[in-house]
Order: sequence, then C-alpha cells, then structure tokens
Amino acid sequence: MAALPALFGLLMAVVVTGQNLDITPREAVRRVGDDLTVLCKVPYPIDACRMTVGTTSYRLIPNNQEEEIVYAGQGLQHGECGAHIKHIKEEWNGNISCTLPPQTGQIEVIGTMRLLVAKAPANPQLISPPQPAFREGDGFMAQCIVPNGRPAAKITWYLDEVQLLAGIHQPVITSEPGSDLKTISQNVSRTLAPEDNGQKLVCRAEHEALDGPREAARQLVVHYPPKRLESGPITIFGLKLGGEGRLNVTIRANPAPTTEWTVGDLVLIPPRSNEDGSITALEPLHLGGGFYNVTLVLARVAKEDVERTYYLRVTNDLGREEFAVRLSTMDEPAGVELETGAIVGIVIAVLILLIAIILVVFAKATGRWFFAGSRGRDHTKSSGESTPAGDVLLESGTLPSRTSDTESAAGQRSRLSALSARVRAVLPRGRDRVQATEPIPEVEDKALAEEKKGVVYAELALGDQNAEKPPPPSTEYAEIVYTDQPAPVKEAKE
Repeated sequence: MAALPALFGLLMAVVVTGQNLDITPREAVRRVGDDLTVLCKVPYPIDACRMTVGTTSYRLIPNNQEEEIVYAGQGLQHGECGAHIKHIKEEWNGNISCTLPPQTGQIEVIGTMRLLVAKAPANPQLISPPQPAFREGDGFMAQCIVPNGRPAAKITWYLDEVQLLAGIHQPVITSEPGSDLKTISQNVSRTLAPEDNGQKLVCRAEHEALDGPREAARQLVVHYPPKRLESGPITIFGLKLGGEGRLNVTIRANPAPTTEWTVGDLVLIPPRSNEDGSITALEPLHLGGGFYNVTLVLARVAKEDVERTYYLRVTNDLGREEFAVRLSTMDEPAGVELETGAIVGIVIAVLILLIAIILVVFAKATGRWFFAGSRGRDHTKSSGESTPAGDVLLESGTLPSRTSDTESAAGQRSRLSALSARVRAVLPRGRDRVQATEPIPEVEDKALAEEKKGVVYAELALGDQNAEKPPPPSTEYAEIVYTDQPAPVKEAKE
C-alpha cells in the first residue's frame, strides 16, 4: 500500500511537468569548450534548483557564481531554475534535466532537454566510376559519404564554383548500433555535355565541429567530336588587297583535333606551306576549355583570293566537321547578324506581301472578287440607269423619282450638260436611225402632268447599220430624265 502514494506523486509530477514547465532550449548543438544556458521555469515560487548534467547532479544557488556550472535566472521566487554551463565537455553529450521542488508540498517538477556535443566527422569520400574519361551524352553518377559526425554533416555539390541543384538525390543518414555518431551519404546523377569537360565535381561537407568545409573532388574529362561555334559559311572581313590575310576559325573538340585546308587543288595539313610559301597552314592553337583556333595565313591577299572559297576539315577520333570560308575586303557589318534561316524567312515574307499587293491591284482593275459589287454598281450607272440627278436608265420599267426642289439651277444645268454628252456618245452615226417616240399628250390632270413632265422616250438602234440591210429587230429603250426650272417652263409655254 505504501507504493500507491509514491506512484500517485509520480503521476502528479508528470502532469505538472506537462502543463506548467517551460524549458529553453529543448535541443542544442555545441562544440567542446562552448557555453550553454538552460532555463527551466514554472509559474510559482520554487524551493530549490537542481540540474543534472551528464552523470552529475548540481544544486544551484543564485549567489554562487564561482563553479563550472552556476545558477541563471531571475530567482527562485519567480519560479526560475537555470544553469549556465561555461565550458561544454565531450562527456556531457546527452540529456540535461532540471528539478524544481515547490516551496510547499512534495511534488517536484522535472524537465529535460537534449545537448549534442558536436563531433567533427571524418573527411568526405567521393565515389565515382573508375574510367578516366567519358563521352558526350554518357550518364554519370557519383556518391559522397561523410562518416561519423555528431550530428550528421551537411553535403553540398558543386561543379567548379557553381552549386548543382539538378540531379541531386535525397541524403541517407545511418548510424552504428549503440552509437550516436551519424554517417550521411548522397548521390548525384548527370548527363555529361561538352561544357562539363575540364570542370571539377566537388562534394563539400559542412559541420558545426569544423572550422571550415571539407571537400572531395574529381575532374571530369568528356570527349566529343569537333563542333562549330556558328552555323553556315564563315566570312572573314576587313582584309586588304596586297596585305597579309589570316583566316581564323575557332572550333571546339576533345580530344585535340587534326585539321586540313583545301585551297583549289591544294591540300595543306599543318604545319605546311605551298611551294612558294604564299599560303601556310598553322597548327591548331589550344585556347583552353576545348576551344582551338585554326589559322590559314595568306602572305599577300590577291583579287583571286577574295573570289575563291576555302575549305577546312577538322577531325578527331569521334567525328569531323567541315567549314566553308570566304574572304571580304569590306568591314564587318555592324548590328545583329541574321542566320540563313532568318534571311530566307524575311525574303519569303516580302514576296508574299508583293504578291498580295499585285492581286489586290489586279482585282480592283478587273472588278473581280471583293471588288465585283462596287464594279457592278458603277457599270449600272454607266449603262444608263437613272439616278436622282437625272441620269439615263436602260431597260427600266419604272419611272424615276423627281429631283428635289432644293437643287440649284447651276447643278441642274451641269447635269443636263453631262446627260447630253452621254446621249450623243450612244447615238448611232449618220447612217443609223433614231426613231423618236411621239410626245407625251397633255392631260388636264395637273398631278399627272407634273409626273410626266421632263420625261422623253427615245428608241436607239444600236450597232453598225448597213445601207442595204434593214436595222436589227431588237432595240433598246432609254428614259431620259431631266428637271426643268420653273422659269424656263413658263417661257416655253408662252
């Protein structure tokens, strides 16, 4: 039965611990020799402050500041039990606990935090395929291992000085049974490109116990066939007739390429010159990073040199590339250089625009397609169809509406003059006949007279007529509409 009160007291301590104790920090990483302050706090006054560090329990008194571990906080009356550890030791790695007994009662509150005493890991190890060189497009995978650190180290990958973000796998952390030392490993995968050649793959390990990062590295060697830096033919500008000419072509290759120049029937393999020494092929000059400068020297540039094409062939174990080189005595044009595809696109666009303009002009001139409607209206007018202004109507069975009384006399005269000219244009020659219809009889109805007023019917015999032949049976009729001013009509009646 005596065990029941003890068990009850333990349960109460756990409850009070979970609800009232605040411990800061709950976890810390420190190097050997660093300092650390741990503060435990409850919302009521406490009777004492006990702190267990490693395997030793310390009773901390606020007025005693001479020991290795001393009291920290605002005082027991404020419910604070803190420990200031002046110099961390290796053996103190583990849990640090604080015990806070109340001023009255038997229930003690206990809190625990985790202290990791940092231990530097071993040097990083870089594991990669054993072959010394790779080809363009090969898949490459490497693994970096940083063993036995407390806590685990941090791994970062670099290609020269540029941090790699693509192809990085998730790290894996392991530990030996019964040991708190951590080993971390991480893989990186990459498809090799010409730009990777000569660069250094670096695995960098960082840790709290290290003064600086440690690295393991491997230089990458990537082989690839010769590659041109610009597409299409190459033009060398700025040469002077009579002066020395240098044809420089920059290429990229690994391993080092061999070159061959063809000038007409002459083939030059560096280092070599023609018989009179006027043309010399130089050895490729390595510029670094797989770049080479290939040069052909002309002792004196002549007119025929400008008119010919020079051919360069670059070869290594993986392939070859050929170049066509031209010379120019003009200065290199400024501005943006367009590739052949862009130039062809511009030419095609200009041709399409010109064809469209020609088609529009042709359609407008011939009245086709979308101009047919307006052309038909113009043709109707020219064929004699009546308008309010008094034009001629052919084959029309309806009388046109009268012109507005507000038209001016000058406007009417001008329309009559134009009408007369058009009628004369359609009248037959002297041998043709024009049969006029009988005049409109007068009607007593004034409204009918007004409506018929100003209308003349004419029968036009069209076509060339021969004296011996009768006119054709078909005729066309036209209504000639005009509007007389009131004053002239009165004079006619008088």
